[in-house]
Amino acid sequence: MGHRRPPRRSPWARVWAAALWLCAAATPAIAQTNERIYEDLDFRFVTPGARAVAMGKTFIGLGDDATAAVSNPAGLSNLLEQEFSFEFTGTKIKHQRFFPSEAGELQTFGEVVLTPSFFSYVVPLRRATLAVFRNSLQNYRERYEIGDRFVPALNGTEDGTFGNIAAGVESYGFGGAYVLSRYVSVGGSATLMSLDLASEARSGTPLNPRNGTNTIDSDLEWSGLVGVLVKPTPSLALGFTYNKGSVFEVKTRLFGNFLFTLPGNPPRRIDVNFTGDERDINYVLPDRYSAGMSWRPSNNMTVLWDVSRVNYSQQITEKFLVADFLDPDARVSSNNFFINDVYEMHAGVEWRRYGRRTTFALRGGAFTDPDHRLRFRSAGNNPEHPADYLLNFRFNTGRSRTDVGVTAGGGVTLLNRVQIDAATSFSPDATDVVVSMVVRLP
Repeated sequence: MGHRRPPRRSPWARVWAAALWLCAAATPAIAQTNERIYEDLDFRFVTPGARAVAMGKTFIGLGDDATAAVSNPAGLSNLLEQEFSFEFTGTKIKHQRFFPSEAGELQTFGEVVLTPSFFSYVVPLRRATLAVFRNSLQNYRERYEIGDRFVPALNGTEDGTFGNIAAGVESYGFGGAYVLSRYVSVGGSATLMSLDLASEARSGTPLNPRNGTNTIDSDLEWSGLVGVLVKPTPSLALGFTYNKGSVFEVKTRLFGNFLFTLPGNPPRRIDVNFTGDERDINYVLPDRYSAGMSWRPSNNMTVLWDVSRVNYSQQITEKFLVADFLDPDARVSSNNFFINDVYEMHAGVEWRRYGRRTTFALRGGAFTDPDHRLRFRSAGNNPEHPADYLLNFRFNTGRSRTDVGVTAGGGVTLLNRVQIDAATSFSPDATDVVVSMVVRLP
């Protein structure tokens, strides 16, 4: 993780930083810590339910099955019978990491992960509906290695970097809905969030590591969701939700030597070994506000649309740490980093064919993932310190872009008791395959 300049300049280490994000349709969540392994890392959070995934990851304005407990709990009021629901997800992660170059080149890493991702039980009680659930928000795996690269803009070579990460977030919760009138329902869910995080990140090469961090920790935090569902007409419904974020507290341990500046004329730079030194860091799930609409132009067709504001800026906390520039002379702090809040768009459609005993459904949709990269700005730091131009290069070279994903799927309902759905989602960061089942009890 070093930056080697011509002999007339002293060597300096590369940047280690943190930037975590997910944006998915109904349950985005973002996290960040201090390690280089998290730089430009998209921690993916997928909407529960194959039906919702197939319809562009929409569900805020519909919420008519058990997965509404984590998308829009007010929609639980739509359920008239007891339901068991469970789901299995397979994901091929395609994470693109910045490859040091003036052109902002990318390399793709990732792994295939399989997850039993959702389970719920729902009980209607006259005007009220209750639900208990377990939801796997995240099951992320990645191993990566990037070699040295000469960067003309810096007139030097940046060392390679390598690492691996395993991150899991599970939520266990209960929720409910209440029918206020024939037009309005309200609902809420409370969840206990469980984080398990294990990662190792190093600069240099596996045969010659320079410095880095190790993180093996876990934490529990409470979160919540409130929602409203309004039905002005039998064919139109509007939904509104607020997802409260969570801030996990974990520790990371430094490894290797870090450069420090000693006062003098000229200043002298020395290596300081921080192996084993612990630092507190945060893992953040940001707040999210959403609105959605479902419209049935005919008995066989449903059209859906959602918009969500994700407060990615909450990732930058007081414990945000750039580990490689601990040097007080650099004066680098959390004030030097920012992430823009964004609006996501989701749209989908469902077509159904009703039979006497069997109902078939076909679904499709699309969604956007706006740019929410970690960015650097000069703000109170030392502009003469190498950290200034190295951080500016690493975090501001990459181009801003909005990714677009597409979804498709279908399902079958037998005797109005057993519903089986399947969906797939294609986007630049991953390919998902989701299978879910709902069993309705008399």
